[in-house]
This record gives sequence, structure tokens and C-alpha cells, in this order.
Amino acid sequence: MDLLAIALAPSFAIILFILYRDKLDREPAIVLFASFLYGMISTIPAVALESAFGFFKLSGIHGTVVSAFLGVAFVEELVKFVPLRFYSFSRISFDEPLDGIVHGVMIGMGFATVENILYVYQHGVTTGWLRMFTAVPGHASWGVIMGYYAGKAKFNHKRRTILLLTGLVLTTFFHGLYDACLFITKYVDKNTSFVLALAALTTHILAVLLASRMMRQHHHTSKGLHQHSPLLTIRHAGVNDIPLIRTLARQIWPQTYKEILSRRQINYMMKLIYSSSALSRQMAEGHWFIIVYNNAIPVGFASFSEIEPLIYKLQKIYVLPNQQGRGTGRFTIEQVIDEINIAGAVALRLNVNRHNKAKSFYERIGFMVISEEKTDIGEGYFMDDYVMELRFNEGNN
Repeated sequence: MDLLAIALAPSFAIILFILYRDKLDREPAIVLFASFLYGMISTIPAVALESAFGFFKLSGIHGTVVSAFLGVAFVEELVKFVPLRFYSFSRISFDEPLDGIVHGVMIGMGFATVENILYVYQHGVTTGWLRMFTAVPGHASWGVIMGYYAGKAKFNHKRRTILLLTGLVLTTFFHGLYDACLFITKYVDKNTSFVLALAALTTHILAVLLASRMMRQHHHTSKGLHQHSPLLTIRHAGVNDIPLIRTLARQIWPQTYKEILSRRQINYMMKLIYSSSALSRQMAEGHWFIIVYNNAIPVGFASFSEIEPLIYKLQKIYVLPNQQGRGTGRFTIEQVIDEINIAGAVALRLNVNRHNKAKSFYERIGFMVISEEKTDIGEGYFMDDYVMELRFNEGNN
């Protein structure tokens, strides 16, 4: 029991610290547990790949360095990267850069927990205490670094691949250098071994310091996203921004309508309205899209078009759930109104689902119901909406 406690304690302590840092917009417990579990499971392919790499029988200093970087560090960081990219990255709750760090650490701690249990039961208490201050914090810092770049990649579609690969390469570098310094001590004398041990410790400290800096940066961004007065800006979107619009739609749309529409209808409408081809067609038909940013992080989007001479329609307006109720929606509508006023618009219309609570929000801004509309959208589904309108007085034009 004592051995198990020593093996588990460092991972759980680090997890509690990370959860404390993510207190402003905490990820769902089930999602975090799944990331941790995937980290544990990733030890299986890691062992298989490391064993397969062993067939090359690399030896000597050069061979050991290659084994440390490719056979151990790259393999272990790759198997942790896979669940981060293909599970955590796609969660709806992954809605701010700090979430990348949280998931990166959870996966890393899942991996480190299994690894630590195996080492402690095989080598004893001394190994457990040593790894408590070296290997386990190492996996945590590598998880922070990889998660930092995943968090940036989530909201930067143009550089997504480069950012994700940067995270993988940088963690492999720190992990590999740390392991290489330790692995080659068996080939050198005691004095050189001591120097290499110091080099490994220095690498470990540098990784921890870098991870701390990255965590502070994303935590600062998180505080900015949740401060009382958000720092809001907009940017016009084009075809190149379609992946970002689709990402935001996947995070917002199902949450908005889960109590109103069936899951099947939501999936159907997502494909109908938010596929790449559908968004491209809307832009070609004259729909203007804008993306809304808070503290330089995209938090929503809107689109509008002219449907009659001097009458415009707000085709879409959606804001991330964690940004709702903070003035973001009102700010977005005001930006749209400012733009169409320049063109001499006399009214702005929109459709809102009859059961959508947003109707009261639009009424507070000044929209009024002018009609009702039921539209057949295919496959037996209908959009049952109120049509609302905001008229502009002479002072607005």
C-alpha cells in the first residue's frame, strides 16, 4: 500500500494544482477523466513501439542518444500527442487556450501514473521518491508544453499544423535530452557521469521553467476572457476562415439547441448550414461574416446580408457559452448595425426559434416580432421561428 501511495501521490498532486489553475472555466470531470484514462492506455503502444525499436540493438554513446530521442522520447510523446489531438482537442468544452494545457497534463499524468507504478514496484521506495521530483514532474512539464501549443492551435487554423508539430517536437527535444544525458552515463567515467547528471537536471529545470511561463501566459489569457469587462473586437471573415467558423459552430450550436431540437435534427442542420460547402455558398451569395474576439481569442461569429433594398437580415449570431451574458452578443449586434448604417439601412431583421430564450435578449435591444415563419428544411424538419425587426430612426442614418 505504501508503494502504491508513493507511486500515485505525485501525479495526483500535480492534477490538483492544474485543476486549481483552471478554476475560471473548468472542464467537465468526465472529459478530464477520459483524457487521464487515454494517457494510461497510451502506455501500451509506447511499450510495444519501444520494444520494436529495441530490435535495432543500438549501443555506444551515439546509438544510446538515438535511442533516447527516437526510441523513447519521440515514442512516448507521440502516443500522448494522439489522444490530445484526436480526443481532447475536439471536445466542445475545449473553448480556451488554457484547456490545452489542462488536457496535456491530464494525459501526461495518466501515462506517468502507470509508468510510476511499474517502476516503484520493480525498483522500490527509493526509486519512487526519486521519480517524484524528476520523471513525474517531467511528464507534467512536457504535457504543459505540448498542451500550450495545442491551445494556440485550437484558435489559429492557419497555423494549426505547425503549432501542433512544434509542441510535439519541443517536448521530444526536452524529453530526449533529459533521457540521453542519463542513459549515456554508463559509458563514461564518474566525473563525466556527474556532469551529465547535472545536465539532465538542468534540462529538467529548464523544461519546468518554460512550462511555468507558458501556463502563466495561458492563465492570463483565461483571466482576460472571464474578466468583468471583456476586451472585444471583430474581424471580417473570408473563405479561409471557414474552418474557424465551423469550429465555433460545433462548440456553440449543439449547446444552444439541445433543449429545443432533437440530436438528429441538430446533426442534420449542422451539415445543412455549417458544412464547408454551405458556408462557401453563403459567402458567395453575399452573406458577410464577422468573427468576434475577446482578448484576441475567437469567441463567436455572426453573418448578415441585404434581403430587400436597405433592409438587412442578421443571418447568424452565436457566442461561446462561457462568454454569454457578458455583453458580447450586444456588442456584436452593435457592430453589425454600425456597418449596415453606413450603407443607409433602415431595418435589421432576424429569425429566432419560438422556444429560444434569446428572444427576450433581442427584445431588450429593441427588436420587435413582426411575423411568424415556419420553413421546411427537408427530411421532415422545420424551422419554427419568430421574425423580429429593429427599425432605425433618422438619427441612426
